[in-house]
Amino acid sequence: MKKINNLILVCGLIFIGFSCEDATDIFPEGNLTSDVTFETLDDLQLGLNGAYARYSPEDDILINSVFTDNCKPGYDNGGQEINFYNWALTAGDGNTTSLWNSNYRLINQCNRVLEASDLITASGEAEQTELNNIKGQLLTLRAIGHLTLASYFTTDYLDGDALSIIISDRVPGTSETLPRNTNSEVYSFIANDLNTASTLLSDQSDNKYVSQDLVTGLKARLALLQNDSSALTHAQTLIDAYPLAGQLQYLSMFLDTDNTEVIFKAARTSGLVGGLWYFTNSAGPFIEASNSLHDAHNPADIRLFANINFNTNNGGPSEPENNIHLINKYPGNASPFLSDIKAMRVSEMYLIKAEAQVNANNLDGAAATLKVLRDARLGTSTSLDSYISQTQAYDAVLKERRLELAFEGHRYLDIKRFKDRLNTGINRDDLDCVSGGNCVMLPSDHRLTLPIPQVELNANPSIVQNPGYAN
Repeated sequence: MKKINNLILVCGLIFIGFSCEDATDIFPEGNLTSDVTFETLDDLQLGLNGAYARYSPEDDILINSVFTDNCKPGYDNGGQEINFYNWALTAGDGNTTSLWNSNYRLINQCNRVLEASDLITASGEAEQTELNNIKGQLLTLRAIGHLTLASYFTTDYLDGDALSIIISDRVPGTSETLPRNTNSEVYSFIANDLNTASTLLSDQSDNKYVSQDLVTGLKARLALLQNDSSALTHAQTLIDAYPLAGQLQYLSMFLDTDNTEVIFKAARTSGLVGGLWYFTNSAGPFIEASNSLHDAHNPADIRLFANINFNTNNGGPSEPENNIHLINKYPGNASPFLSDIKAMRVSEMYLIKAEAQVNANNLDGAAATLKVLRDARLGTSTSLDSYISQTQAYDAVLKERRLELAFEGHRYLDIKRFKDRLNTGINRDDLDCVSGGNCVMLPSDHRLTLPIPQVELNANPSIVQNPGYAN
C-alpha cells in the first residue's frame, strides 16, 4: 500500500476541494466532481490520505476527559473549558459541534472517494487488489465515523427503535434533508461496511493504517454496544494475536517508541494532543487529572505513571500533596506533547472480553480476564477477584477501564453504557469540583447523551433533537 508521506501537505491539497459543515453539506456549484477529481488509482490514494487526515479522535479525548470525573481545572486555568466541565451542555456547545462535524467530514470524504472508485476500472490483478484495498480502508473509516457518532447521540444503545444518527452512504443531493435513523438501521449499516471491508482489505501490519485487525476490533466494539455475545469472540481473536505490554513497554508505548499492543493509531506529525489540556510546549495546565483518578491507582501500577506526570518535563512534576496532578498520557517524543494517538490497543480487548463475560454471567471468567491485565500493569501476580453478583463484576470492569483507558476517549461513553447496570452517573471528588460547581450527575440525566448540534438543527428541518435539550 502506498504510504502517507506527508499528511499535512496531502490534507491541504485535498481540502481545497472538500468541505462540509454538517451531515448534509455538499460541494458548492462549480467545484470539481468526483469523476473529474479522481481519475486514477493515484488520485484515489490521495483521496484516501485525505480521509485519514480527517480522522480526529482528539474530540473524543476532550469530551471523555473534561466532562467526566477524570479531570479538574488546572492551576493555570483562566476559564478554559469551565462551562463544559460544569456540564453547561446545550445544542450550541462547541465540543459537541466539533465532534459531529469532524466525523461527518470524515464520512463525507470517504463517500466522495468511494463514489469515484466505482468509476475506475483496474487494468490487471495487481491494480484490482490495490483498488479493493483502498475501498476497504474507506469503508472502515466510514464505519468508524458512524460508530463514533452513534455512541454519543443515541439515547439507548439496546433499543433498536431508538433514534441514532443520520446514515450517510453517499454524497447527498443539494435538496436532501435527511432524518435520523434508528439504532437497528445504524448498527446494520456499520456491520455491513465492516463485513464488506474484510473482503477487500489486503494484509498489512503497519498500525497507522486500516487493517483486518482494526476491523475485528471495531466489530468487538459494535457488538459490545448491543450486548451481543460476538464481542467476546472478536476480542479473543485479537487477544490471541497481540501480547500485552510489560511495564517498561507500556511507558514506551506512550512515548511512541514501542508498539507491542497497539492495533491502530492516529499518526501525528504536527498538532499537539497535549494542547487539549496545556497552553504551550512549556506546559501551563488549564486542565489536570482529577484527585479521584489519581487516588484510584495502586502506587505500583505502571498506569499511574502513564496517566500522571511525575517527571520534570512538560511542566512537571505533579504535586499531589498540593492538589496538582498533571496529565502525562501524551508526553511527546520529538517535541513536547506531540504524540501519536493510540486509537485501539489489545488491552481494550481484554476489557471488552471481561464485560462480555459479565453479560453472560460468567463472573469467574471475567475475574480471570481482569487479573491478566492487572498482572501486566503491576508487573506481578495479583489476587483473583471473586464476584458475588453481576453488579459487583460490572463495577470492577468499569474501574479497570477507567485506569487503563484514561484520556483515550472512553470514560463518558463507559459511564453512559454502565449507568443503568450500576445506577450511577458521574461522581466527582469534592476536591475536583469548581467552587459551587456540580459534583454529581445522576444516571437519569439527559446530558449522558449529547445534543444534536444547533448548526445541524438550523440546516436540517428533518432532524429531531434528543430529549432534554431545546431546539
